Amino acid sequence: MTSTLTLASRLAALDDEALHALITLRLPLRPKIDDFFDLAEALLEHPAVQHALTGLDRPTLAVLAALATGETVDERDAATAARLDALSSRALVEHTDDGWGAYEAVAERLLAWPHEGLPSPHQLLAETPPAALAAVVASDRDATDQLASERAFHSVTAFAELFGELERDPARELQKGGLSLPDGRRLAAVMAVPAEAVPVAVWLSERAGLVARDGSLWLTTDAAEHWLAGTTAERWQGLAATWLNAVPTSIRELLATRTHLPWGRALHDTLSWFYPASGEPLLRSVERFEASAELLGITAGELPSAAGAALLEDGPEAAATAMMSLLPPEVDKVYLQHDLTVVSPGPLVPSLDAHLRRIAVVESRALASTYRVTAASLERAIAAGETGESIRTFLTGVSLTGIPQPLDYLITEAVRRYGLVRVRAAGDDPQAKSIVHSAETDLIGAIAVDQAFASLGLTRTAPDELTTRFGRDVVYWALADAKYPVAAEGPDGQIVGVKKRHAPVTDVIPTIDRATALVTHLRENAAAESAQSPEAWLSRQLETAVKAKVPLIVTVGMPDGSELDFLLEPTGVGGGRLRGRDRRADIERTLPLKSIKGVRAP
Repeated sequence: MTSTLTLASRLAALDDEALHALITLRLPLRPKIDDFFDLAEALLEHPAVQHALTGLDRPTLAVLAALATGETVDERDAATAARLDALSSRALVEHTDDGWGAYEAVAERLLAWPHEGLPSPHQLLAETPPAALAAVVASDRDATDQLASERAFHSVTAFAELFGELERDPARELQKGGLSLPDGRRLAAVMAVPAEAVPVAVWLSERAGLVARDGSLWLTTDAAEHWLAGTTAERWQGLAATWLNAVPTSIRELLATRTHLPWGRALHDTLSWFYPASGEPLLRSVERFEASAELLGITAGELPSAAGAALLEDGPEAAATAMMSLLPPEVDKVYLQHDLTVVSPGPLVPSLDAHLRRIAVVESRALASTYRVTAASLERAIAAGETGESIRTFLTGVSLTGIPQPLDYLITEAVRRYGLVRVRAAGDDPQAKSIVHSAETDLIGAIAVDQAFASLGLTRTAPDELTTRFGRDVVYWALADAKYPVAAEGPDGQIVGVKKRHAPVTDVIPTIDRATALVTHLRENAAAESAQSPEAWLSRQLETAVKAKVPLIVTVGMPDGSELDFLLEPTGVGGGRLRGRDRRADIERTLPLKSIKGVRAP
């Protein structure tokens, strides 16, 4: 409990910035903290101490172990001094006139580790790290880089497929967490990856800001469109930078020392040694980083690639440069065939690939990809703003074989059919939100009886018109997904493009800074106590000592101006007086609080 007294005094003496930094590092678990004694007690409770020790690496724990067992440390050594500062900033050790020492509660927690299957202080000081496996040799690195480049290219393609599929049909997140099984299988098939890679890809995409949840649905964001417009190297660089930023700094620094060493089991053993108290949570998080590293080609077969090594040592730009030299060259021309297929003889320039996807569907993805133009894909492109002329201009510019006659006819027919059915907002009509109309009354009749639209509640109000209580965009996409030749109208009756919704850009929800709130609360309470009673801080110190039954050196001011120290074991505080047993004189003393100049641990 002496630790509580000394720590409370130290905390009270900190400025607001240092106090905020300490609270941010430790985030006390106790729900109610009203003064610095409460804060000190909260920081020294066993669960709070264990939580603080969990994130410390072994060299820092070794310094703490030395202090906990009464050994001296060489604070002149720069590395040791830095670790002492780290421990002090977490309120685990203190510096006194006698040198550095661990707080009693911290030493007790560390000494109890062997009973919990954790290293003893002796082991922390004496054990050496596990022997590293052999470094990656040049021949292995060549094979690793080849495999890594294939994975990098495939991953960029897979992410593009993910965003395209989510654009067409969002995926649903289960209430208990994770994608629904049908959506997970659908995305895995589209991306051509194992099912277990889909959650990893969604996690990485979310961190990159390329997808986001709107309610229970995963949707693409506007940033995904920008990503899709980049080159293959730019796309990969963005994903690799996101991966690097997701890795905690301490682990990233460790990985940077293993750019020529295997990961996998050897890495887990090393991490378990460096962070002995972190346990399974650390290893599970590392497994996610390893899985995403394999997906992106940062590693291949648990060996870092040249691009992965550059990423960890020099950053994303250097990594992209290293990866770009390994990626297959891109092409900017395709073959248009009479069977309405489009064949790319190599990896298509991403901007052309993105444009081609607007007017065709992907049939196969590889170094040489195949697309197919269909009536539905052309109508979708026209709905997004394309015209017959713009489609022909684009295809003429990229085709090595011109535009075959069947494809030209299909474009003409798609333009003719598009917009046979129109959807517009209903204006001020209180009974309906949108109106479906067409000069083709047979089409209106087919839509009216189509059971696929039963949930829309369509009502036929005229031979050429239906109304519904749902909004224009909802009705438009329901008809478009059912392959009807539908177009959306604006207020002036002109056809307008309608995009499927992206995840909304929402204002950042303000979060409560617990550290700032606690600092403010402590300062306000301290000011209030000081105004009410100058002896409030002293009384709190003495009450804590009475409760813990620990002795104190009490300094008392005498009438002649001199000061005397008494070694007291406090037994009670009240009525403006301290009662306690004088250990030196072996008598009971009662001292007025106003005469006490200070107290300290013996």
